[in-house]
Amino acid sequence: MPYAMGSGAIKGTVVSGLGEGKYFMSIPHYKNEIRKKLGFDPYPGTFNIKPENRHDLGKSRSISIDGFEKSGKKFGGASCYIASINRIKGAIIIPDINKHKGIIEFIAPEHLKSRLKLDDGDEVTIMF
Repeated sequence: MPYAMGSGAIKGTVVSGLGEGKYFMSIPHYKNEIRKKLGFDPYPGTFNIKPENRHDLGKSRSISIDGFEKSGKKFGGASCYIASINRIKGAIIIPDINKHKGIIEFIAPEHLKSRLKLDDGDEVTIMF
């Protein structure tokens, strides 16, 4: 990955998402932006966490994922923060247009629930 992680941590509980991450992470523009800027091909979906503690990503370096327009429809960009869960590298992604209030979305090159054998309600820590 092109950027080193800082020294923050966010503890939280695994939760199901809205199902929109799969759609957005499958769009070629976003896949290409993530590959180019974060250094990995994202799994088509997001790993969602309800944080238990306050977190301040403002001190971390964000990486911008550009939005685009197609057939008159605008698709927003996002801010990403290099992070890891159980040593699996990925990124916290914060879409410019966000319907997920109070939920942290994490992207990685693989399906984290399967890889880490996690279910909704399990606790995890994101290191950034």
